[in-house]
Amino acid sequence: MGATSRVTLADVARAAGVDVSLVSRVLRGHDVKVLDETRQRIVDQARELGYRPNAIARSLRSSKAGAFGLVIPNFSNPVYAQIIAGAESAAARNGSVMMTTSGEGWDRAEWYAALDSGRVDGLLVAGGSPVELRNLRVPYLLVNRSEPGIDRFVVLDDEKAAGEAVRHLLELGHRDLAFVGGPEDADTARRRWAGFEAAVAAQPGATAVQLPGDYTAAGGRAAVADAVRRGLRVTGVVAGNLPSGIGVLEGLRDVGVPVPHEASVVAIHDAEIAEYVLPRLTTVRMPLRELGARGIELLTTLAPDEPVAEVVADPIGLVLRDSTGPVA
Repeated sequence: MGATSRVTLADVARAAGVDVSLVSRVLRGHDVKVLDETRQRIVDQARELGYRPNAIARSLRSSKAGAFGLVIPNFSNPVYAQIIAGAESAAARNGSVMMTTSGEGWDRAEWYAALDSGRVDGLLVAGGSPVELRNLRVPYLLVNRSEPGIDRFVVLDDEKAAGEAVRHLLELGHRDLAFVGGPEDADTARRRWAGFEAAVAAQPGATAVQLPGDYTAAGGRAAVADAVRRGLRVTGVVAGNLPSGIGVLEGLRDVGVPVPHEASVVAIHDAEIAEYVLPRLTTVRMPLRELGARGIELLTTLAPDEPVAEVVADPIGLVLRDSTGPVA
């Protein structure tokens, strides 16, 4: 290690042969289940390498800026409203949340000024950005998404949610199942498809097909209507998100397939609007508020260069409504 190089948690973890997250918790004195010899090895390696807690992290925890940034794709999706609510609740103990949408919002001069001037203590990024995150002068964290080369993110257990939806349909007797996915570059869509596919594969005689989607109502409507018109037999549909699920209901109505009498629909994510569509939409409720809150908590406790890959898995649960029923 060069004389001018600052020793990081990753250096200590590498020397001790353990995960960075474990090093972080041990050196902060957190109550973590670990062998005494492992704990001692971490402490000894930190001492030997000359590790010192990051000064920026200390200043972040006592920052007087009192503001966090949150970037979301748009304000129309109810999913992001819940993430915002969780983030604001957690930030209330330390300050407030500044919000913008990806795209035009990132071009606003005041946003760059806030990020560069220390007026924002940390940044949660739930939507894509044209800026290089690793060049920002503030700590950042991806929320509800991950990207290659970015080692700071917190996501939901999308595989588990899709599996819950599939198991519900299987219990109702459905065997011809379709998944209406999301954009090709959305890692959430890939994880949900993986969970869907694995759950279907565990049931002998069940079939799985993936239909193209874009996480919009229009996309869901077109995907399922086109599939039925091509002659695809499907009695159970899992929609990758709530807007897609609402679109699927409309698409099945377009081609004369009554729900739930001939086809059942489950959407991943839940919001009040699911109660006001016809038929009322069965969903898998995800811990979105918990995700937003956890993002703020991690920003206030992690060192800016500390890797984190966390999955918020609870509570996830099925919300039964009128769009699912026994196979005809």
